[in-house]
Amino acid sequence: MSRTPPIRKTRAVRQSEGRFLSWMGRFLFGMSGLLCVLPVVGQDDASKAQDRIAALIVQLGDEDFITREVAQSKLLEQGLRAFDQLHIAQNHDDIEIAKRATFLIRSIHIPWAMRTDGPEVRRILSGYAEKNTADRKSHMQRLAALPDYQGIAALSRMVRYESSNRLSRYAALQIMNQTAPAEPALRTEYIQQLRTLHQESHRIPARWVEAFASTIERPVDTVEVWDGLTRQEELLLSTFPKQTSRILVRDLLRWQFQLLRGLDRAEAATDVARRSVNLLDGSREQLIEAIDWFASEESWEFSELIAERFPIEFREYPELLYRLAESHLRADNQELATRAAMQALGTNKEDLSAHLAIASWLATQQHYDWAIAEYEQCIDQSPLESDTGVRLRVLLAELFHDLGREERAAETLQGIMDNRDQSAVVMAVRRYYPSFESLESRFLYYQACDAELKMEFAQQRMLLEKALNIDPHDGDVLIAAYRFTKADESWKQNTLKFIAASAAFYAQEVDTLEKKIRTTLDRTAKQQLEYELARACNQYAWVVSNTVGDYKQAVKFSERSLDLRGWELAGYLDTLSHTYFAVKDYENAVKYQTKAVKLDPASQLMRQKLKVFQTALDQSKTESQ
Repeated sequence: MSRTPPIRKTRAVRQSEGRFLSWMGRFLFGMSGLLCVLPVVGQDDASKAQDRIAALIVQLGDEDFITREVAQSKLLEQGLRAFDQLHIAQNHDDIEIAKRATFLIRSIHIPWAMRTDGPEVRRILSGYAEKNTADRKSHMQRLAALPDYQGIAALSRMVRYESSNRLSRYAALQIMNQTAPAEPALRTEYIQQLRTLHQESHRIPARWVEAFASTIERPVDTVEVWDGLTRQEELLLSTFPKQTSRILVRDLLRWQFQLLRGLDRAEAATDVARRSVNLLDGSREQLIEAIDWFASEESWEFSELIAERFPIEFREYPELLYRLAESHLRADNQELATRAAMQALGTNKEDLSAHLAIASWLATQQHYDWAIAEYEQCIDQSPLESDTGVRLRVLLAELFHDLGREERAAETLQGIMDNRDQSAVVMAVRRYYPSFESLESRFLYYQACDAELKMEFAQQRMLLEKALNIDPHDGDVLIAAYRFTKADESWKQNTLKFIAASAAFYAQEVDTLEKKIRTTLDRTAKQQLEYELARACNQYAWVVSNTVGDYKQAVKFSERSLDLRGWELAGYLDTLSHTYFAVKDYENAVKYQTKAVKLDPASQLMRQKLKVFQTALDQSKTESQ
């Protein structure tokens, strides 16, 4: 008789299972530890204990003061045993009972952190009882973000024992947004533990988690359950709004929406979407957040639903109209998209700061023509000699350069260059840009790039030479000179001298700034020096990694710049990617360029480089096989 061979598990799978089982053991032990203050009793004894607690709760409203006080004292002694019944009693018709129950709920000591919790969980829960609502939410988010379900047990305690109904619901939502284990056996165990934990609680959020557990197992069977739970929560919001909130109900409906969409229940999902839209208060922030959330779900059609619900607001805020235009584009309706974008462009156009922010957002969404129109409209209203006028022209020129429209980039700065003799213009540039010479070099660089596109190589060479004479340390000009396709030997040697001099210049600047930082005590001055140091490190790394020099030093300087400014700067991460590419570490090049693109999705140049780095990585893997 043949036997089915055992399934061979990879090391990664075995480690994943081990981590999960280890967590599950801590989970069970930790929850039993939380309840260890309760004696182990049979079902009959537990029922009698509940009856005694119920009788004491009734006595909280007794006419005799001493009886009320004694009952309150005895209930406090019960601690967590009385929590569930006291929590319900907070809404008792007898005001005295409700008031005393609320007092007792807040007085019961809850051991949020258990000795069976992992060190990171205990660290997060340290001082939790003294935190305000916003901080408690932050702690819940951190628990939910921990790997291997480390924070689930603590979140489960919060679902049951948080005195605030809103926070209890928030904790439940954090659990519901977790991804269940993929391996069937672990998945089944995970489902069972969620049920075991929450079945003893009488609180509504516990029912959410139980329904969540069932959904993991049989999603189709829980559709009606979720419909009942969400409608119950909507009713609670209208009758007892302090028990929940619009945001909590909205998030619960969004969870249901995702479930229905995943099950291809389009009609039911649309109904739920309408119910969630009805919860919006019409504020600009909420409307933008709602549209962006539906966009993240690739459900752009609901922008029109929101627009129908709030027509006045959409006429007032251009940000909303552009999002509506985007939804029309997704529906392949170019005419309606253009109409909405034109309406947005003309809405409150005198509000320059708002339209500047909109232009930047449109670029990140890769709606470049709309972004350009916004920038140009703002420029028309901004005097050339103003800081805003300079800033707008520089930003638009950079956008044109990123899109490869080099002639337009140069034209955007032409007005500033034509007025270089006006002191007001020069001062405005210096207040925004490192120096007027740097901006003039940039202007010539755009012209040189345009000449290259037109294959006017003599013109390109002349413009690059002129730019280097104005600013010999402009990294992009140096790189363009190094890559000049029609270079003769004299050009090559001269360019290498410029590169070596620039690298030495930035290396010396780094050394000087490091020494100043070590001897500077003033915090503000030190922060400015660190900013300048980061820039010098980045400049060295950018020039060298794209030309020739000490590539390993370029990596170190680039990492140093990010340490100083934080690892969330797209431009500096782009530089780091180039340094890794220079040392042929293609994996890290792709890693950090991916992050740079994510931080600055508008940059076409970064996207193009990501493809180059990915191709190099793929080829290196193929060659190593």
